Amino acid sequence: MLLHKDGLIELNYDVVSDVLKVKWPDLTGFTMPEINYSLTKLIDTLRHYDIKKVHIDSRTSSVADISKEEYHNVLLGFAKRLMTTRLEKMARIETADRSRENVVTLTADEAVNNLGIQYEFQNFTDENTALRWLTSN
Repeated sequence: MLLHKDGLIELNYDVVSDVLKVKWPDLTGFTMPEINYSLTKLIDTLRHYDIKKVHIDSRTSSVADISKEEYHNVLLGFAKRLMTTRLEKMARIETADRSRENVVTLTADEAVNNLGIQYEFQNFTDENTALRWLTSN
């Protein structure tokens, strides 16, 4: 079920598995207020529907227009905001961009070690494995 779609983000909810599928936004050409607006919609959707599992597909997104530091800040802010939801698990499909994946790994480590996130987070290279992990107990 399509819950939200704008120029940056698309949110599809599978009621049976309680998984929100998110196409991670292509941040190229967008301003930080636009990016924050879309991420706020994602957080609001998690709260409104009390969704506990999120599947983020990053494979086709790009962050070419923002620095590594800005991207780190976007991700860290997103992780903090996720802590205000009842999220239990998040699976993310990786990109082929190793530099970008390094930023994600460092940010995830910081979120776990410094923020004390309570939800499980794992990166995957394929969608089927990610969905199996999300729906397993």
